Amino acid sequence: MSKEFQQKHQQNQQKQPEIPNFTKQIKKASKLSDVLKPEVFAPPQGWADKIAKELSEQLKTSQLRKVFTEIKNICDKQIKGNATSKEEIYLLYPKLAYSKGRGLMPKEFYELLKTCLEKLVDKNSTKEDFERFLQFFTAIVAYNKIHNKN
Repeated sequence: MSKEFQQKHQQNQQKQPEIPNFTKQIKKASKLSDVLKPEVFAPPQGWADKIAKELSEQLKTSQLRKVFTEIKNICDKQIKGNATSKEEIYLLYPKLAYSKGRGLMPKEFYELLKTCLEKLVDKNSTKEDFERFLQFFTAIVAYNKIHNKN
């Protein structure tokens, strides 16, 4: 096989959706901070970069920023010691479902966010879980800027 053919074959292999794999890893973890580590999600080719790249054709920047703003407000309250009520997190579920239902958010990304939120409402969630989730989501938004043409 030629090198060119091998490279194209490898690129096609890499185009398999990765978001479901990340979602599974998060589900298996006992806490978000156990799995959302900056050295795993932040570097180029890390989770955030791969997720942003995967979403680039399916999710508009404005929709991503809208969800990010809500999540940032909730996480900031918790991080600063103003305990976030679980109700605020629970109220995100129908908003995310609405976005998914209208075709504004891909199913895989909806499932990823839902899984992360489930970890945040868990009684064992910590301030660090909220910090890591916010850092993770911030990295997705940042990488989205280079991958999304919208």
